[in-house]
Amino acid sequence: MKRTLFLVLVLSAFAMLGTSRVLAQVPPAPAAPPTAGAPNAGAPAAGRGGRGGAPALIDLATAKKIVDAAEAFATAQTLKVAISVVDANGDLVYFRRMDGTIAAGVTAAPGKARAAILFGLPTKDVTDAVAAGKPVSTLITPSGLAAGTVTVQQGGIPMFKDGKVVAGIGVGGATAAQDETIAKAGLEAAK
Repeated sequence: MKRTLFLVLVLSAFAMLGTSRVLAQVPPAPAAPPTAGAPNAGAPAAGRGGRGGAPALIDLATAKKIVDAAEAFATAQTLKVAISVVDANGDLVYFRRMDGTIAAGVTAAPGKARAAILFGLPTKDVTDAVAAGKPVSTLITPSGLAAGTVTVQQGGIPMFKDGKVVAGIGVGGATAAQDETIAKAGLEAAK
C-alpha cells in the first residue's frame, strides 16, 4: 500500500512539473501470448502499449458496448460501480455511475482506466510489481495526464488493437478484484 501510494505521488509530482517521461525502471517480464480471438489479442508481448505518434482512438459505440456489458455483469453480481472508458490520450470517452455507487468509485474508475493506458498493463499487474519490488516503467505524455487523475489500483484494463493501446477500461466501487472482473467482462464485449 505504501509503495502504491509512493508511486502515485511520484507520478503526480512529475505530472505537475510537466515532465514528459517518468521511469520507475523497466517493464516486468513478458506475459504468455494471448490465444487467438482472446481479448487483447495482438497486444505487445512485453505488455507495454506503444503510444508512438498519433494514438489510435476508440469510438463511442464500442465504448458504450463495453460499459453496457460491464454494467450487466455488475448488476448480475448485485454490485454498484462506476465504469469508465478512456481513449489512448486518457480522455474520457464514456462513463456510467450505477445508482448506489460509492463516491470513491466515481473518481477511481477513470483514474484506473488512465493508469491502464499509461502502463499498457492491467493495473493489478502494476501494483503487484511495485509490491514485489519489481521495476515498472511508463511513458507519460502531457495529454495522458492533463485529462485527470491516474489511479494505480486494481480495476483498470488496457484495450489493444494492432499492438497499440487504444483504450483503458476502469471500474471502481466494489472490491479491487471485483472491479477488475467487471472491467474484463466489459473488454470481452468489445471482441
